[in-house]
Amino acid sequence: MRYKDTQKALSDGHRQFIFTASPGEPVNVLAWGPSWVRFKDPYNTYPISTNMKMFSMLVEGIYTEKSPEASGQ
Repeated sequence: MRYKDTQKALSDGHRQFIFTASPGEPVNVLAWGPSWVRFKDPYNTYPISTNMKMFSMLVEGIYTEKSPEASGQ
């Protein structure tokens, strides 16, 4: 994702993103500021803190769970 798109998604209230290394697993944002992000991914025991630019490179987009009704099944 782009840096500004990530900041906008966070300010809009989104807290789960698609992780580049594992598209099926969400990354959960625990806290964030204008230039930093603290998140938890499925592979690490402890939360990770990084800058916003690095976090933007690690995620592909906003994670949305698909319900069975949405898929038509």
